[in-house]
Amino acid sequence: MKYGKLMGVLTLAGAMLWTTQAGAQLKHLTQDLQVGDTTVLRTMYTPFDPENAEETYKVYTHVMDFAGETPITKGVGGQFSHHRGLYIGWSRTMLDGEDSFDTWHMPNSYQEHVEWLHLEMGEGHSTQRQRIDWNTREDETLIREVREITAHVAPDGMRVIRFASSLEAVVGDIELRGDSHHAGMQIRMSNEVTEHPETTEYILPEGAERLDNDEVSGGWWAAAGVDVGGKRYWVLHMTPQDHVGGEPLYSIRPYARFGAFTEPDIAQGETLEMDFVVIISEQELDQAACQALYNAYADAR
Repeated sequence: MKYGKLMGVLTLAGAMLWTTQAGAQLKHLTQDLQVGDTTVLRTMYTPFDPENAEETYKVYTHVMDFAGETPITKGVGGQFSHHRGLYIGWSRTMLDGEDSFDTWHMPNSYQEHVEWLHLEMGEGHSTQRQRIDWNTREDETLIREVREITAHVAPDGMRVIRFASSLEAVVGDIELRGDSHHAGMQIRMSNEVTEHPETTEYILPEGAERLDNDEVSGGWWAAAGVDVGGKRYWVLHMTPQDHVGGEPLYSIRPYARFGAFTEPDIAQGETLEMDFVVIISEQELDQAACQALYNAYADAR
């Protein structure tokens, strides 16, 4: 996929962080995506620990501030702890039409990093690809995911992030179900936004309808202006028009958790391919600018 004149030289670096919980050390594994010495993205892939389930039940990726010093997306804790950075899941993940597993709130399931499949540095972009198993709490794998995240940095510093997810149904037929606020591929900005939700401004495509309960119908993208750490960021979430689930229903919460919801199925042994792009900008984006970026994205597919 081409993204136009988006340039930069990115490198990859891994790291371990340590936190203290209940008197014990919990090791957090991270994979940083860097431009020179500046961290752009940080993927959290700590092995699942039943004793620390809340901290370890989800694989997700932080978006860092443009100085590369701290995440501008939300991690563990805060309002709705299960909302974390760039992430994907469905609150009703149905197995063979009967058993339901919640891969959004994660009370009876977890996502676990299995291995890195590809780490690549390139001119203007860098890619990481990992295998993630979606398991029951009895350690049975329901879905085997290959998640590929590619980062591009434009000359003006704009971040273009491609989030591609390949989901294979392992033990039976899978129906991905839920609702717009509890399913799909979404982004959650810093928990700080819960302190000033009135400053969050959503931008929608022309003709899109904002429904009750913070839902949007009739659009392939949604964008938000969000204040984090004393700066204003514009965040654009885009879904391709050949998306397997068709046109999504967008969720747009004032605390800046938003993204695309559809309800596709996966037959046992088959694979579902999903592909989204998120753009982060320090320069103001209006409806025309967002539509132009979406048109460029669609033309490049």
